[in-house]
Amino acid sequence: MMNNLASLVMDNLRDITAREYPCYARILDHSFSTAPPPFSMNWFGRRYFELARDPEWFANSLVANSALEGYGATQIWNFSTRMHQDEYIEAVQQHALDESRHSTMFVSMLRLTFPGLTMDARTEERIRQQQPRYSPDQLPEARRLAPENRMSADDSINELVGVHLTEIRALVLQYLLRSVIEVYAPATAQQRIGMFCASLIRDEARHIDYTARIFEALANEGRADLMVDLFEKRVRGFNDLTMIELEREKQMAI
Repeated sequence: MMNNLASLVMDNLRDITAREYPCYARILDHSFSTAPPPFSMNWFGRRYFELARDPEWFANSLVANSALEGYGATQIWNFSTRMHQDEYIEAVQQHALDESRHSTMFVSMLRLTFPGLTMDARTEERIRQQQPRYSPDQLPEARRLAPENRMSADDSINELVGVHLTEIRALVLQYLLRSVIEVYAPATAQQRIGMFCASLIRDEARHIDYTARIFEALANEGRADLMVDLFEKRVRGFNDLTMIELEREKQMAI
């Protein structure tokens, strides 16, 4: 029986009619069964819902999500300029553009959900600055580094696994967020909020898909054992980082 989180990932890939990734599915199932991520636990969801009962906390979480997506957009684009493999560049850069769009979407969701919310000029400016607003017509200035200055092939794959795990956590969080925002949003905003949430979930699945395709190809090229070891190592590290972030949030709440 497949691990619950791995099963959720595969279900979402099927929802976007992604191809089958049997090697990747086994690697993911093994990694999550060996080192279950905190965000896959029932207590994680309960804690989120407890915090989200406070409308101020939830409004701030939407702003924080905007900031994280904006930061992620810049980091992923910068990664694309340093990565080794030419064939991955287009997909990674599209990922960066999607993250930038998400940053702006979270601000729109905030305003739709809390239409009476007022912010001072300083806060408005901070929120504006955290949105990179990348688009095909407005790309970042950073360009591809010369070959001798790029990451190695192995380091690029290692980084992609980290990006991949971040997207899986984001997928889980999008489902939790959707459950809460549909309660807070006024009736007049429900349709647009639903469209935003569906788009975010679909995009997270698309980002998981393009990276899963890369990992499947590597496994089929004879690097399955290497991918198993890399995933297990990165999952354990990602779990530790998640717990550190949760503890920091707990201390701030106190």
